[in-house]
Amino acid sequence: MNAETTLIHRALRGYQRQVGDSMTYWRFAYNESEMDDVYDEAAGTGRAYYGPWQIPVIHVNHGEAGDTNPRDSGLYVRDTLFIIAEFNQISRAGLTDADIKHATYQRDRVAYNNSLFAVTHMDIQGQIRRRDIIVSLTCEQLRDDELVDDPQFEAYVTTDYTRLQQGFSPRRDGE
Repeated sequence: MNAETTLIHRALRGYQRQVGDSMTYWRFAYNESEMDDVYDEAAGTGRAYYGPWQIPVIHVNHGEAGDTNPRDSGLYVRDTLFIIAEFNQISRAGLTDADIKHATYQRDRVAYNNSLFAVTHMDIQGQIRRRDIIVSLTCEQLRDDELVDDPQFEAYVTTDYTRLQQGFSPRRDGE
């Protein structure tokens, strides 16, 4: 079993080096964060995160939403992210099998393609004798209004609120 899993991990890392990608990962620091009891929003010292870690991944599917501006109804569309990674690589950020089973990853953050995402779901996709080999992450893009209390993610805010206060329209990256 050890020899088989070692060979599988070696082959996955080789594949990842040839055609894979990478993501930046932050773990939510539960003990260092201060959250509102009712609204589950940052309060006092706010949210804290461990990281960032640059993690190699096997495959990333970035579903880009066409029009992410809020609609008249107040709803907006978000980009989605689906990541396939080797479990050993993910565990370097401190994730364990227990974190996946108990969903403690749900406040973690992932950066990819200059956008910030919240991890919404994680699954073990492959095992050998209960040893995790492949893991998948499903993520949803965080919008600017969701990053107000997270100064460590200021680089991912796309709206220039200073210009909005002066009467200008939102500035998007690349314009």
